[in-house]
Amino acid sequence: MLSMSKLLALTIIVVSSLNAQFAQAASKEVFPAQPALAGTMLNGKPFKLDTGKGEVILVTFWATWCPTCQAEMPTFRKFYEANKKSGFELVAVSIDDAMSDIDDYAKQAKWLSKANQGFPSLWRNASDYQDNFGKVFATPTVFLIGRDGKVLESFKGGIKPAQWAHIKAIIQKHPPSAKS
Repeated sequence: MLSMSKLLALTIIVVSSLNAQFAQAASKEVFPAQPALAGTMLNGKPFKLDTGKGEVILVTFWATWCPTCQAEMPTFRKFYEANKKSGFELVAVSIDDAMSDIDDYAKQAKWLSKANQGFPSLWRNASDYQDNFGKVFATPTVFLIGRDGKVLESFKGGIKPAQWAHIKAIIQKHPPSAKS
């Protein structure tokens, strides 16, 4: 018969092992096999994510109330401008509750202009918006899509300088194929 201390030790080992397995399973993100995103951009034009063009794409889910998002948007814009001719696309998706929040923010934000955004910007709560990225729990949440159209990884809570260098290396590693 097992003593009480041995039974307790065995229980602790089993519970610890189960917790480790659950934590490991929870840390593995499941990305959509073929990312999809469509809707009307803030400038009123229709948009559909095209992962078949062989571009490296960053899709960033952001909010006007998120200080990290606000601080990093100028970096997104600079990175986009520097890399758009190398087969890079940026898509910004606001997860704000109301369009009026975006309108109010656009009045003060230099990067967000409904007339000339530079890159596609959409509102996730618009009636015609659709995506298969699932629930976004943190802002910003950024998905990196490779030239093959598959999600390579995601970044939560902002992109660090080393991560920007990593994204740049992915863009440069496989230049876009020449269009015929």
